[in-house]
Amino acid sequence: MTDEEDADPGPAWDSEFAAGLIGKYVIAGFIYLEPDGRTVRERVQAHGVITDVAAATGFVLSLRGKRLGETLTLPPNTRAFAKASPGRYRLKSVDEVVYDPDYTSLWTITLPVLH
Repeated sequence: MTDEEDADPGPAWDSEFAAGLIGKYVIAGFIYLEPDGRTVRERVQAHGVITDVAAATGFVLSLRGKRLGETLTLPPNTRAFAKASPGRYRLKSVDEVVYDPDYTSLWTITLPVLH
């Protein structure tokens, strides 16, 4: 292993950072992988405002755009959020454009092997 691989990425939950995400506009991207962990089955995007946070349950995202009125709960991992650069973001999976979000968040989900 390299020193970089040995480095501790820190805790998955930072209470202060999480609390600061309330009211922030987030684009969340999801990559669904086949059970082999390499083959992409689907890419999905959603966007909205974080309305609640809890270490036990995660982040409640109140969706906007075509999914207005729906909510989505993101896992309780503050490391998955990155400050977004100002600009125009085209969300291909939902055919929408978002301007100047506060954060982006990317989640990779490996689908289970079903017997």
